[in-house]
Amino acid sequence: MTKSRIIAAYLFVIAGVSVLYARYAYLQISDHKELLIKAVENYSSIVATQPVRGGIIDRESIVLADNRVSYAVAILPKDVKSIDSTFSLLESQINLTAFDKKKYAKQLKQAKNFDWVIIKDDLSNTEVANLTSHNYLFPELNVFAHTKRYYPFSDLYAHSIGYVGRVSQSDRKKLGLDGILKNYLANDYIGKSGLEQQYESMMRGSIGKKIIRTDAFGNEVGLISNTPAVDGYTLQLTIDNRLQQKASQLLGDRKGAIVALDPQTGGVLVFVSKPSYDANLFLDGISPDDWDELQQDKGNPLLNRTIQGTYPPGSTFKPFLAAASLYLGVRNANYRFHDVGFFTLPGSSHRFRNSGNEVLGTIGIVDAVAHSSDAFFYKLGLDMGVDRMDKTLPFFGLGQKTGIDLPQENSGLLPSRAWKAKRFAKDPYQRNWLPADSVTMGVGQGFNHYTPLQMAYATSILADDGVAHRPHLLNRVLNKNGTVVSVYPESSVKIPINKADLDLVKLGMQRVMQIGTGSKVGAGAKYTMAGKTGTAQVVALQQNSRKSKFSGSQYKDHSWFIAFAPVENPKIAIAVVVENGGWGASAAGPIVRQIFDSYLLASESSAVESQVRYKRFRPVDSSSPSVPAVADEADDSSTETENSDSGGDADDSTTNQ
Repeated sequence: MTKSRIIAAYLFVIAGVSVLYARYAYLQISDHKELLIKAVENYSSIVATQPVRGGIIDRESIVLADNRVSYAVAILPKDVKSIDSTFSLLESQINLTAFDKKKYAKQLKQAKNFDWVIIKDDLSNTEVANLTSHNYLFPELNVFAHTKRYYPFSDLYAHSIGYVGRVSQSDRKKLGLDGILKNYLANDYIGKSGLEQQYESMMRGSIGKKIIRTDAFGNEVGLISNTPAVDGYTLQLTIDNRLQQKASQLLGDRKGAIVALDPQTGGVLVFVSKPSYDANLFLDGISPDDWDELQQDKGNPLLNRTIQGTYPPGSTFKPFLAAASLYLGVRNANYRFHDVGFFTLPGSSHRFRNSGNEVLGTIGIVDAVAHSSDAFFYKLGLDMGVDRMDKTLPFFGLGQKTGIDLPQENSGLLPSRAWKAKRFAKDPYQRNWLPADSVTMGVGQGFNHYTPLQMAYATSILADDGVAHRPHLLNRVLNKNGTVVSVYPESSVKIPINKADLDLVKLGMQRVMQIGTGSKVGAGAKYTMAGKTGTAQVVALQQNSRKSKFSGSQYKDHSWFIAFAPVENPKIAIAVVVENGGWGASAAGPIVRQIFDSYLLASESSAVESQVRYKRFRPVDSSSPSVPAVADEADDSSTETENSDSGGDADDSTTNQ
C-alpha cells in the first residue's frame, strides 16, 4: 500500500514537471516572437517621422506651392493633468489666443494617446526662446520644428492649386475607408481642394517609424530600428506663371475668369478666377474673422469661376452652332440669308432684333460669324431645333465635364426637351419646348449656361481642326532629385465634323478680328488671330426697349471673348469672361490681345528675365522609390455650384456682340 502511494506520488511529480517543461518549451519556441515584442515594448517607444510634402512648380520650375520651417509647441494627451493650468503658464511665455485653444480642443478629439497635439504653431523666435529657456516649467511640452505648406503667390493659384489643412474627422472617415488612415497623424496636413486634393497621395509621401530604446524613466538610450519616411513627389504643371500673373493683372479687381489652353496638348496655360482669396489662411483652420469676411464678400471669392461659375455664352456660342449646322447639312457653304435687322417667328409679330438694329443684307455663314448676325442665328437656332443641338454641340464639350484634373467641375447646361420638362414639371405650358426657346438658344441666350473652361476647351477643339485634347494642369511628376518619374497621360479624340466645315467657321472667326466685331482688338497684330466676341444678357429686355427695368452694375451684360492664335499653327486658345463688363470687344477683348502678345511675341530671354526673382525647384542628389501611377484621385461628387449672376432668359432685343 505504502509502496503504491510512493509510486503514485512519483508519477504525479513527473507529470507536473512534464507539464511545466512543455509550457516552458511552448513559451520559448512557439510563442517566442510575441513575447519578444512585448518585452521590447517594455523598454522601447515608437516615434513617427514625417515625410516632406512634395512641391508644385510651373512649367519653368518656378515654385508655386512650397514648404517652410515652422516651430510649434505640443503636448501628449496622456500627460495632461490640467490643461487650463498648462494654458495659464504658457500665456506668460507666448501669445496664446482663444482661437489657439479652440484648435487644440478640436485636434484633441481626433488624437490617439501617443499623438502629439499642437497647442500653438508658427511660434516666433522670441516665443521659442522663452519656452526653451523655461523648459523646467513645462516638462510635459515639446517644442519642435516641422515643415509647413506655404503659397508664395497668395491668392493667384487658390482656385487651381487649392490648399491643405489639418486632417479632420471627415477626412479620417474617408481615409479609414480607403485603408490609408495609418499614414496620417493627428496634426498632419491633407489636401482640401484643387490639385492639393486631386493628387494628395502623390505629394503626401509616407511616414517613417523609429523604435528607440528607453530606460525605466522613459529616457532615450538607443535606437532599435529605423524605417525612414518617404518624401512626396513634386508636381510640375503646364501653367505659365508669367502669363498667369499677366492675366490676373489685366482682369484687375473685376469679377470674371480667364482660361487659356495649349490647343495641341490640352495643357492649361492660364487659370484665373476673380475675386480670389489667400490660400495660406486655411492651413491651420481659418479664423472666424477671416471666414466671416470671405462669406460676406458679395464677390463670392470662394467660387471657382473657371470650372464652377456658369454663364450664358452670348455670341461666343455662334461658331459652334455654325459648325454643327454644317455637319448636319442644315447649312452649307452656298447658303444665303437676307438679314433685315430682325427675325420673326412664323405667325408672330414679335421681333428678335440684331444688336444695334444693324441691317447686314444678304450674307452667308462666314459673314454671319464675322459680323455676328443675330437674325441669321435666330433663324438657324429654329431650323436646327433643340434635338439636333443637343445631339451635336457635345462634340465641343458643351454641357458636359471636360475631365480636367480638378475636383468639383460643373457640367454646365446644354438644355434639352427632357431637361425642360423636368425643370418646369409643375408648369403645363413652360415644361414644353417652345420654338422661341430654340430661337434664343441660337444666339447663346435662354437656358444655355457654360463654364469658362468649357468655352476655352470648345475653342481649342476648333483651333486644332476638330481634335479634342482633354484639359489638364499636371504635366510631369518629379522625385526630389529632379528625375521625371511619370508624365500626365494626355487623351484626345477626333470629333466627326470634317475639316472643310471647320475651316469655314474659322475663316469667319478670322474675319471677326479683321473686319468684324473684334477688328479693334485684332488691329496691328503681328500674328494671325481667330476670335469671337460675346455679350451675354444678365436680365431680359422689354420689347422695343434698349434699357432694362433693372438698374445697377450687377445687371449689366457679361463680356465674353474667345480666340486662338496663330491660325495656321495654334499655340494658345482662350476664353475670357468679365462679369457685368458690357460689350465683349470692349472689356474682354483687350485682355485677350495683351495675353496673346505677351505669350507669342515675348522673347525667350525677356521671359526668363522677368522670372528671375522667383524661387525655383532645386533637385537634390538622392534616390527615390518608384512613383505611383498618375490618376484622378479626388472625390468628384460635390454639389455643383452655378454663378448666381448668370441667369435670365433672353427677350426680343438680345444683344450678342
